[in-house]
Amino acid sequence: MNGRTGLEILRQKLPFITVWYNLVILYTFQFTLFVGIFVFLFYISNIIWYGALIGQLIVAFFAVFPFIYITINSDKLRKKYLEKYGHLAYQHLWFLFGSYNEPIGSASLYFPILLKTDYFLPAIVNLEINYMTVSLFPIFIALPLGIIIIIPGILMQRPSGGFDIDVSSYLHLIYPEESREISGGLYQYIRHPTYAGRGLVAIGLAIIANNLLAIFVAIIYFFAFYTLSRIEDRELIRRFGDNFRKYCKETPAIFPRFRNWKKVAKFLFIRKEEKK
Repeated sequence: MNGRTGLEILRQKLPFITVWYNLVILYTFQFTLFVGIFVFLFYISNIIWYGALIGQLIVAFFAVFPFIYITINSDKLRKKYLEKYGHLAYQHLWFLFGSYNEPIGSASLYFPILLKTDYFLPAIVNLEINYMTVSLFPIFIALPLGIIIIIPGILMQRPSGGFDIDVSSYLHLIYPEESREISGGLYQYIRHPTYAGRGLVAIGLAIIANNLLAIFVAIIYFFAFYTLSRIEDRELIRRFGDNFRKYCKETPAIFPRFRNWKKVAKFLFIRKEEKK
């Protein structure tokens, strides 16, 4: 990155975020959208118990579809936006495809916790009682188990190996010549630690919600982003060629090989990196 952080690179290509009142407008819009999606999920889940599955399918689709679209059509979009907008090409692409994605993805991620059906607090969604909504574990098991799963999920999403916000923001679909191969950190063991981490958080929240319905809702979220990861791999093979193809063959997408779990845990909790 020539000594620059991912945020510095992003600010250069996305000058909109360098103005404070633009950020106020952006965060207000994103928060409002997040709340609106949660209201939709709450409403559809209250209509009928499997409404939660339908709602999650819809929201998870809209969370990943923009990125699937721009990844598949990167060459065409790059040419179009660079010719039309010049140095502001990425900013216009981001307005159309990226500005609303974070609240949609976050609503899909945190949705499982809405579906809790027991504990000392009242249920949030009034679900009919059936095999999908009854409690799976006693509270003294579900709560700590969920937290144990969530913690590594959060830690996996920290930048490592050269991955930074410019990469996660798909900046290099417009500027592939400025992209870099990610190596080191968790990327020694899995190709998509960010998606793996988000999946763990969703599953952990579902365990805390403590029913099969919440777990299936979390699985829908996971598979939506797993699908996106496979499409991203194809784009990266096009960008980096045989080096990345070899990396894909040698490194799992989401789950580390059994022999590497100890190294992954050591990196997550004490940030100690071991070479393969």
